[in-house]
Amino acid sequence: MNILFDLVIILSISVVALYISSRLKLPSIFGFLVAGILVGPHGVEMISTISEVNTMAEIGVLLLLFSIGIEFSLEKLLQSKKYVLIGGASQVFISIILFTGAAILLGITINQALFIGMLLAMSSTAIVLQLFQEKGWMNTLFGKNSVSILIFQDIIIIPMMLITPFLGGEEQDLSAIQNLLIGIGLVVLVVLAARKLVPGILRNIVHTGNPELFLMSIIVICFATAFVTNVLGLKLALGAFLAGLIISESEYSFEALKNVMPFKKIFTAIFFISIGMLLNLGFLVDHIGLIILLTLSIMLVKLIIIFCTTMILNLGVRNAIVSGLVLCQVGEFAFILSKAGMDLHLLSDFAYQIFLSISIISMIISAVIISSAPKLSNAIVRNFPWKSWLIKLDEKNCLPSPCTLTDHTVIIGYGPGGKRIGKHLHKKNIPFAVVELNERNIEEGDQEMAQVIIGNGEDNEVLQRAAVEAARQVIVTVSDPAATEDITVKVRRLNHQAKIVVRTRYQQESERLHKLGADHVVPEETSVADTITGALVI
Repeated sequence: MNILFDLVIILSISVVALYISSRLKLPSIFGFLVAGILVGPHGVEMISTISEVNTMAEIGVLLLLFSIGIEFSLEKLLQSKKYVLIGGASQVFISIILFTGAAILLGITINQALFIGMLLAMSSTAIVLQLFQEKGWMNTLFGKNSVSILIFQDIIIIPMMLITPFLGGEEQDLSAIQNLLIGIGLVVLVVLAARKLVPGILRNIVHTGNPELFLMSIIVICFATAFVTNVLGLKLALGAFLAGLIISESEYSFEALKNVMPFKKIFTAIFFISIGMLLNLGFLVDHIGLIILLTLSIMLVKLIIIFCTTMILNLGVRNAIVSGLVLCQVGEFAFILSKAGMDLHLLSDFAYQIFLSISIISMIISAVIISSAPKLSNAIVRNFPWKSWLIKLDEKNCLPSPCTLTDHTVIIGYGPGGKRIGKHLHKKNIPFAVVELNERNIEEGDQEMAQVIIGNGEDNEVLQRAAVEAARQVIVTVSDPAATEDITVKVRRLNHQAKIVVRTRYQQESERLHKLGADHVVPEETSVADTITGALVI
């Protein structure tokens, strides 16, 4: 029953953390980390033993890395190979060299120093991707550059996991060499399976029309690959990431990600709360000066490295500053790698607590500043002593261009319903803008008909880029009731005169939406009933 009690506590904490983070406009991971620190064995001790939590966190890691693997695309890698190979490789290897050198100067052995360098080179894919998708920054120059660096880090974690046993001194019994060869063979098999085997299997499963079968097949691929990887002597987390890569090359990767996402969010919460629980508050207080100094130093060094590599790619000063600000933290892959290091005695208990403290504080700081990174970069450029020189170097825009329309229509949510509305507006020569979170819903012809803003309609910055405050009418077609309410409130705050038309699923939601500011509510159940009634032969 202890694990059930701990699970209830953790999920309850997750709800509170999500609520507070949402109210404060902070990433959910910020709330999870802080909640874990407060309720863990080193805080108020709501959960005094973390062995069961670590078991759940292991499952969380699997699903987190599995979903990251699905989002990873070999095609995307080839499209961004310039940014990945120059920006990503430069950032990782320069970081490893500098941090390894600094660790050696502090009296740490070469193997341990190299391991620390690998840990500190990693950034947080989970934090950065979540915020970039919400704010529609994926297609900005700094977005492409930052994601490319993260892609390289996702790739390089595989050889890092494979060479860690060498650093721990296991090379004498040849087990590390054996694991390295197995790992290389496994990666080759993954690439072949991703290209030849799995797409056909998933295609046959989808053709059965059974969504439960599809979901179970996806989960089986994840856990079976992780299990086989573990049996071969490699890490479970590596297997889960490779399983995600297998599915990423299928045409059903988006559908798979959509099915896994709810599980991922739950276990991501468990993972980051469990990480927060590991932090010893007493240790943090006793060494607060050293930890703050090291954290700020590491973040500054990473920022400078990323700034310099981005400038080499000629992406402009502001984009370089933003890239540095969003990637200067230590990421979740480093937590996973650090556990392997602890098992191999590459980190002492003292070094592990220092690492945990630095990582968690850097992630908390980063979660706060990422949303403001473009504004911070503009402020830095404006207040720089040689401002005119910097501006000459910086001819590229930092954020995507805002909508230039006025007295127009804004469609928020561009699924099948939104597309039909858009085509109707286009035929009537009515100018309109589209706000859509899922870039895959936007086709080439849509860009010609409308000004498209990729981002979350619940984000004020995205609504402002769509020029909602200057719109004549706003049409909300998203399917999530909570998101619909939130968007309606925010649109009404930005524009008191615009006509707001909202699609909802049920008639009973209409009254509340009217109170929140909607002028006209179209319930699906009513419109479907009217359509069927009109088609009846009486």
